[in-house]
Amino acid sequence: MKPVYKKGQALVEEIRNTSVPKGAVAIWHLGQSGILIKGEDASLVIDPYLTFSIEERDPDNEFKRDFVPPLDPEDLAGVGGVLITHFHDDHLDTATLEPLAAVSEETLFAIPASHLSLSRKIDSEKVIGVRDDQSFSLAGFQVTPVTVAHTEYETDDDGNSFYFGYLIEGNGVKLFHSGDTIVDQKIVDEVKRFAPDIVFMPINGGDYARTSRGIIGNMNYRDAADFGVSVGADMIMPVHYDLFPNNRENPAYFVDYLFHSYPDQKFHMMVPGERFIYFS
Repeated sequence: MKPVYKKGQALVEEIRNTSVPKGAVAIWHLGQSGILIKGEDASLVIDPYLTFSIEERDPDNEFKRDFVPPLDPEDLAGVGGVLITHFHDDHLDTATLEPLAAVSEETLFAIPASHLSLSRKIDSEKVIGVRDDQSFSLAGFQVTPVTVAHTEYETDDDGNSFYFGYLIEGNGVKLFHSGDTIVDQKIVDEVKRFAPDIVFMPINGGDYARTSRGIIGNMNYRDAADFGVSVGADMIMPVHYDLFPNNRENPAYFVDYLFHSYPDQKFHMMVPGERFIYFS
């Protein structure tokens, strides 16, 4: 197991003791697409995968964590909200969500309506069903879902989308977390209108070898950089490139592409357990 920058009680205390002024957010990277965002008065977490549940459930599965979770699920007790982008186990991890719900009465969970059945062990009064273009308030942040295409747009029989990104506004900062998606003009246009300060984008891409094994692709490092610039983001933070050795990308390619194509574009490459404080 590779080490992480900060974990356990030291990380819990850092999150708890970090004071955030107006016009700023504190961000912690939890690995894969997991991000914790803290404003002045509240915090939320996106797609926390804080267990070994994928490989424990199926030891023959090729998805094996490359580093320990920086937090246990219960360490998130007190977080105001959890945003889930889609149903894949490294984004909607019931082994993370259920223990958190059991110890944190105040935490609300926003989960795509298409897969609410996966949250059946969580009190339904604590669950928000995310539907297309229906904004809601969560933990002091205003959240607007954006329908995205992991590789294509998919819905259930009732027309509820499977995959979402989130436009998030709070404490004077605008953020967009894309979840897992490819890039198309619809997504670019929606996010550009929002004028985000920060975008969180996957960069692991896809290829024939992975697709042939049933691994669904994502945008690659070039897509993520081009997207961030196209929507006018002040800062790009790549995600989804670090956890699984079988489905990741060298982030140096992302940095090199920015250096040569967009040398004036701000970015930050986070490591698991790291805190980053952004001022708008």
